[in-house]
Amino acid sequence: MTDINRIFQAGLTQRWHTNPWLTHTTDRLDGHQGRVARLIIALWPNASRDLIIAALSHDDGESITGDIPYPHGKTTEQERAEAAARIIVWQRRAPMPSSQDEARLRFCDRLDAAMWMLHWAPQCSNREDWQDALTWIDHEATRLGVEGRL
Repeated sequence: MTDINRIFQAGLTQRWHTNPWLTHTTDRLDGHQGRVARLIIALWPNASRDLIIAALSHDDGESITGDIPYPHGKTTEQERAEAAARIIVWQRRAPMPSSQDEARLRFCDRLDAAMWMLHWAPQCSNREDWQDALTWIDHEATRLGVEGRL
């Protein structure tokens, strides 16, 4: 049986708690995942149902495993642990998005992180790690056919 309290509480998980430049912000998983879904819908209006579901739940496992600060990225082991934790939260496996949908999700996930940083701590945009992240976003936008710049 689905535990709606656990799902609700997963959304309340604080993001950026290990990032000294963004820890003062009040971003939560539910806000982040909602923004990722909104970006997907804006960029791909005919996005698949599975992609929207993935966007709205992709980080719920972090309510158990903890947040991995972006742009450092997750190891394969951390991704597996988070996927297992997401099953605990939802009591079922998430739909498997296609490889194209997975690329779109990853792009919008990172785009949201960069937009959050640019809004709350723009001075970080000159840091090497964020410069690498912004370069990746530019390249991936081109590959995915997304126009415009941050």
